[in-house]
Amino acid sequence: MITEWGRRNLKVILEPIAGMFRALHITPNVITLLGFLLNLVVAYLIIIDKIPWAGVVFLIAAGADAIDGTLARQLGVRNKFGAFWDSTLDRLSEAFVIMAMGYVFAMQGEPLYVMAAFLALIASFLVSYTRARGEGLGVNVKVGVGTRVERFIVTAIALLFNQILIGLVVIIALAGVTVLQRMWAVYKITHAMAAQEAAE
Repeated sequence: MITEWGRRNLKVILEPIAGMFRALHITPNVITLLGFLLNLVVAYLIIIDKIPWAGVVFLIAAGADAIDGTLARQLGVRNKFGAFWDSTLDRLSEAFVIMAMGYVFAMQGEPLYVMAAFLALIASFLVSYTRARGEGLGVNVKVGVGTRVERFIVTAIALLFNQILIGLVVIIALAGVTVLQRMWAVYKITHAMAAQEAAE
């Protein structure tokens, strides 16, 4: 829901920016790579304790992530590798940012907080995995309260206000609930499919 709202309401901003990159002959894959590199900067800023600044760069990186999809639509590009490239770098970006948070807590001697970073990372990856595995079974699973967009919003707020532990806890909760929602959705749909096949 938030993703669709953003596409509708931010279109007036994203379209001209994407048009500029199109005029410069910059491809969506290059913009995706730029977003990933910016997230590496975010991770570095977290490690050196420039956390609010990390939040600012994180927002810029998110802009790149939004623009690559807009540019791909403008170009009429529906490249399977592009989708794979985008998803893979999204996961890596999220991993490096959360790992940086865990590193900060490790340097502070807070093992429980480090575990919170691990849990947030595992839960976030499971959100993507459950969708991908469901789609592999022929089930479209997009339900959930903690998709990537919601996790991005939580992460951005946590960085800007230097409250990364609270952000990690919220991510664990949202992503954890989403994983359960998707597991339940796959269970219901696959059982319905099996019942239909048995009846035929």
